[in-house]
Amino acid sequence: MNRFPTTSTTSKRAAFTLIELLTVMAIVAILAGASLPAISSLSRSNNLNGSLSELAGLLSQARQYAVAQRTYVWVAMRENNDDPREPSIDVALLASKTGMQPSSPWAAQGTVPSDTISLLIRPKTLKQVRLEEAGTFTRQNISDLPAQPLIGSDNSPADGSVTFSVRLPGTSSNVSFDRVIQFLPDGEARVADSPIDIIEMGVRSMRGSVADQNNIAVLRINGLTGQTRVYRP
Repeated sequence: MNRFPTTSTTSKRAAFTLIELLTVMAIVAILAGASLPAISSLSRSNNLNGSLSELAGLLSQARQYAVAQRTYVWVAMRENNDDPREPSIDVALLASKTGMQPSSPWAAQGTVPSDTISLLIRPKTLKQVRLEEAGTFTRQNISDLPAQPLIGSDNSPADGSVTFSVRLPGTSSNVSFDRVIQFLPDGEARVADSPIDIIEMGVRSMRGSVADQNNIAVLRINGLTGQTRVYRP
């Protein structure tokens, strides 16, 4: 009597029934569906981290250029809502060519580049993020955010007192940038003609036109030193 299983017997034992296959497929589908929100949230968080890193880097670059060249530099920003499915922030770095302060630094400066102000880099676009005003987020939203009772409209780069009309490289189009931070030759940062202790911007991740309530951050620029620090929940 043959005690070893035949090929046909082994095949029958190794095969899965249709019910078993359907059960496995259902479990996989359930697990995949459950993990999608976590993956989506992680993706938005990583996108916000990347935007924060680039924005903080541009602020640092502007300060370093102002100090190294002994000139005045502006970080000009605007919210780009041309595509409602993907709101974004445009950022441009501008510098005084002469090392001199414009006669009216906190008034509309006309079209840039000009005889007195240069465009340092091609404007950057940070996608799927939105700027929030100073004071929007507090320690209730971000626990390690230092208390600053003076945070408000005076600390915001969006007071509307200065705008730059930037001619985009390679085009004849002018785009208005209405949120401005100025760096002085000594590294000091301002949003108006007078010195200030703290400049603040909130940044929020976006899902299309819908604000993400959880993925938020605050950038604070020390007015005296021009140093930038990022705070996250």
